[in-house]
Amino acid sequence: MTRLTDSLDDGRVSFGDRDEIELASAIDPVCGMELKRADAAGAVDYHGTVYFFCSAACRDQFNADPELFLGEEARV
Repeated sequence: MTRLTDSLDDGRVSFGDRDEIELASAIDPVCGMELKRADAAGAVDYHGTVYFFCSAACRDQFNADPELFLGEEARV
């Protein structure tokens, strides 16, 4: 099951104190770009793991076929 996060911070997932939020990074699983989670264009919760995206286009590609981008990780 894939769902877009729907929160007050426009789809971004917040955790910890302000410094942790500002410094936390993620890798966009579609294009491989490293980004700050606070700057992500979107996030998707897929089987309990939140993935962050640099753009809506990357998010939409992921939503179309998550296993294409996660490979073996998606089957675990």
